[in-house]
Amino acid sequence: MRISYMQIMNNLMQIGLTVSLAALVPLLLRRVLKKRYPARAVCLVWALLALRLLVPVQLTLPEAPVQVTPRTNYVMQDDRMLFEQAGLPVEQTPARWVTDEQAAALSHANTSQTTTFNLTAVLLGLWLAGVVISAIRQAVSYGILKRRLDRTAGPAERADLLDVLASQCSGLGISRKIPLLISPAADCPMLAGFIRPALYLPDENISAADAAFIFRHELTHCRHGDLWLKLLLTAAQCVHWFNPLVYLIVRFAQEDIELACDDAVVRGQNAAYRRAYGETILRSAIAQSRRRQSLVSCFGDDKKTLMRRFEGLFDKSVKKRGAALIVLVALLTATLGGTIAVGTKKDPAAAEARALLMANAFAQAYVDEDAAEYMKYLDPDSDLAKNENHFSTGAAVYRRYVTRYDPETGTALIVFEYVWDADRVAAMDVHAPSPGVPFREAMRLHFTGEGNDMLISSMTFEVSSDPFTSDPDNNYLVSSLDDFKLLYANDLGLPDFVSTSDGLTIGSGDPTQAAETLLGHPTQAAETLLGLSPATSQLSGTDIVAPDIIKVTFTFRDNSKVILTMVNQFGQGWLPQDWTDGKNAADRSAADLAQQYARGLLHKSGQYIYPILTPEKQQEFISQQYEMTGGTQWTWKFGSSSPSVRDYVLVPTDNDSSYRIICRMDGGGIGDVRTGYLVQTTCEDGGRRMISDVTELSDADMTQSELFRLYYSTGLALPSLPDEVGNFSGLPRTDSLTAAQDAFYYFGNPVDGSKTGWIADVTQIQSIVRSDIRGGAYIDIVQLTFTDGSDPINVQMEQTGTGYWKPTGIQEDVSAMSGANVLPVSADAFGAISFANLPTLNTGDIIIFNFGSKPVGGVTLVNRLVNAAGSPRYQNMTDDETTLTRTNSGYVYTIPQSVSELLASDLSVPFYHALTLEYTDAQHIRHTAVTAYMTNAMTQLENPPLPSGGYYSDALGCILKLPQEFRNAVSANINTDGTTTFFVKDTDSVLMTLTAQLLSVLKRDFGENWAENYPVPVRPLAERDGLAYFLIYPSDVQYDPADEQAAAQYQTLFEAAQRISPEDLALDADLHDTSVYERRNMEDTEHYGDRTTAELLFYLPISDGAYTEGILATLDARYREDKAAFEQALRAADSTAQSLWAQHLAAQ
Repeated sequence: MRISYMQIMNNLMQIGLTVSLAALVPLLLRRVLKKRYPARAVCLVWALLALRLLVPVQLTLPEAPVQVTPRTNYVMQDDRMLFEQAGLPVEQTPARWVTDEQAAALSHANTSQTTTFNLTAVLLGLWLAGVVISAIRQAVSYGILKRRLDRTAGPAERADLLDVLASQCSGLGISRKIPLLISPAADCPMLAGFIRPALYLPDENISAADAAFIFRHELTHCRHGDLWLKLLLTAAQCVHWFNPLVYLIVRFAQEDIELACDDAVVRGQNAAYRRAYGETILRSAIAQSRRRQSLVSCFGDDKKTLMRRFEGLFDKSVKKRGAALIVLVALLTATLGGTIAVGTKKDPAAAEARALLMANAFAQAYVDEDAAEYMKYLDPDSDLAKNENHFSTGAAVYRRYVTRYDPETGTALIVFEYVWDADRVAAMDVHAPSPGVPFREAMRLHFTGEGNDMLISSMTFEVSSDPFTSDPDNNYLVSSLDDFKLLYANDLGLPDFVSTSDGLTIGSGDPTQAAETLLGHPTQAAETLLGLSPATSQLSGTDIVAPDIIKVTFTFRDNSKVILTMVNQFGQGWLPQDWTDGKNAADRSAADLAQQYARGLLHKSGQYIYPILTPEKQQEFISQQYEMTGGTQWTWKFGSSSPSVRDYVLVPTDNDSSYRIICRMDGGGIGDVRTGYLVQTTCEDGGRRMISDVTELSDADMTQSELFRLYYSTGLALPSLPDEVGNFSGLPRTDSLTAAQDAFYYFGNPVDGSKTGWIADVTQIQSIVRSDIRGGAYIDIVQLTFTDGSDPINVQMEQTGTGYWKPTGIQEDVSAMSGANVLPVSADAFGAISFANLPTLNTGDIIIFNFGSKPVGGVTLVNRLVNAAGSPRYQNMTDDETTLTRTNSGYVYTIPQSVSELLASDLSVPFYHALTLEYTDAQHIRHTAVTAYMTNAMTQLENPPLPSGGYYSDALGCILKLPQEFRNAVSANINTDGTTTFFVKDTDSVLMTLTAQLLSVLKRDFGENWAENYPVPVRPLAERDGLAYFLIYPSDVQYDPADEQAAAQYQTLFEAAQRISPEDLALDADLHDTSVYERRNMEDTEHYGDRTTAELLFYLPISDGAYTEGILATLDARYREDKAAFEQALRAADSTAQSLWAQHLAAQ
């Protein structure tokens, strides 16, 4: 487990604060406590507090009522937008103290523009220094005293003193030998030594009576273990040297130790004895000359302590034992520790959101078979990350999953559903269950870190329904009710339709016979499809109305039970359709039940529906089914013959007990009819959830605008219109308006034509023509208005290559601004790029989004590099994926550096970026919008072929020695970010890019070994002033393989580029150091006349001596020949060349 500097500081502050508050009780009530409790009890209170000061464990409650958040980061920043993007309040003066979390949020918003000074490490260093100094001071002081005592000590010679010592040891029950030593280094009688304590006297000039008092006092310290208590107090003081209350605790504890010892000596004695003892203390104090040591027991004391000790000597009042006081302080300390938290308040919701974000990304990696996504949130030190090359789904195809966060354990559960792919099974020669049969698998993710530093640390398998993944030594099959619930008490529900025709081949022998055997019996079918490994099973009988429904009770080895309702699927095998535990309870969700009802609609089978209805609804269902056959014959067939349900989506409601089903139907000459159902559930007394009612959605319950979004914007594809006239309505679709009317013809229009639809009118509000692509492309934005007067909806229509129109998306009410630039917002990337005045933005620019429909739960943003047609340049690569949350200015996004641009195999400008925004509103309607911007990555300059020798980068402040092969064969483009791309002359074949980036950002994004983890090959050259200078090489083919000459030339140049080493780079400090490498090339100096003016200006800043003179002489001639052409070339040159030419003219 990693502990950060901040955690150490927070623990230290929390412990010190809580103990200090608890210590205020005995400190403020000291006089009262002295009268009511013995000093020994108070000593134990001090010991308890000192011990708590040294135990580095927080006892804070998960939801501490009092939260103290240290602000140890000082931010110096003038850009208020960054504070808003990080979700921080914008104050009058942005430069201020902020918390660690706030500093991390600012850094995440824009690392390159945020200056943050973190005092945590400084404070921790000061604290450690104080601890070391305090400890050394105490150790040295005690060591010097002990050495002086031992060096000058000798055994006592007076026999009567030895007899008194022996008598007092016997009286106190001390059996160990305590030597009596005489040392002039002891300025008063004292006890010293932790392991082998000894009693020291300054001399033997002491009466036997005084000796009896002194010896009894010091031996009582030994018997009480007071030296160890003083060591504990001293250690607490050293650790908390900065806390003044700790010094008070130590001071009063030292005093109470003496008072407790005095009390033990005079307990039960008369006034004369007490007076004599007091006089002995007084005489010893007068003789004492030096300050008392903290780690020894000294019989004398200072004046104030003496006065209190004398008061205690003559206090004969009866006092309580003090157990209640000790318990009270212990409870007070524990309570304060639990109610006061130091550090950033842990937000359980944020932790859950972060965990689910990582779990969903991890699970989606299995579905997409994406190794990069699999690695995205793994702790680099975890075994999972170290085995990154082992990620594979093998012959399995993962289809869907659900995730769930467990706040008690801080883990996330993923339940997958997958099938074995027939082609993969054959190719890999895997002995696996039948392809196409759905299996389940549950795995649990464990996490490390907090906040944005939270990562996946490990993964454990919980249970599986797949016998192929289990063996006798490692049985992961379902062997308890808890295992069963992990796989099936979730929104995935029970398995969908499986029949003998699927060729189930679990076991050996003929596949058809195996399938008939395993699915032909309800018990075997349940064990096979659900992966059950029970101890016993028992058939519970059939339903009176439906004999093809059987209940089977499975009892597991832990005596837990699951009762499955098995249904014979039209004679094709048994399928589980419902379940309860042994107490008739089931944790089925409304989403699970709605999904099973939708499967019944999809398969036209009431077998899916009947088992999950309440008894009342079952009776209605029975009557309904008999009515379908005239009341004489039972049928499981459910629904009309046509149109048929082809697809469906589930949409939640605000009520956990209800869900909506949105269906897409066609058939019988009818195309793309949408309908919806509200499925309501109820929970019986035993805890079993069932469907209590199903109603069809209508405009009586929702507005027509809301229904339109529900039908067409919740996951189902928009109506697909073929390239022919009269698909739905019979109307021609050679314009966008009639095409829109045709596409949504059945919205609110019953298939029997009993009433008109809900669309009142369709109007065109915008039209865009793209003449640069597809031989001419057209986009129209049309507005649909509804008969109930609800909010209109804009739909994007695109014309196909054959001249017909089709809908491509809903135009959302979203605005996007970057400074004064307005970004176009469309339904897809092609539409967004097609707008005029697409802005050009750069890395670090900020975009602010605002939404007409308020997002619930954040906005998911994906940044992709696309081509001019809106298609992704790289299918499996994105430049950024993040979730935006609202700030005072809206939803703020900072443009990151584009890794995709580095991979681009051409130098075409501009690059197009599409930002896809997805969010859900309060009505659970999904919204998707796309905006776009350009990056002018390559500036179009005059690109002379480069000579061998040095290339000077004014923007990066360095000279790069180029290979001889580059001479007259390679050109360069200077990019707007200061980097330079080298490519084969007169082609777009990239050889390398010279760049400099923040080393901290590289390590943050790619780890300590950033060069190895960079997404494309790189060659590090140098590091200075927090920057890393390196070359980026292309990772894809840069030439036409069919052109042998071009391929050979590129290979030669690319091999030369790869030979460039760190020795070939010189930074600004070495620009005029000719020993770095020879910048003059004698071959080049003979051919100044062959160079263009731009070339000569290009090489002027890196020349010297005769090389410079030759260049300037040639430039003089060009200037006289054609001044206008020369000045045009000069304006295109860099600032250093312009300055050198100006100096040259001035010198003339």
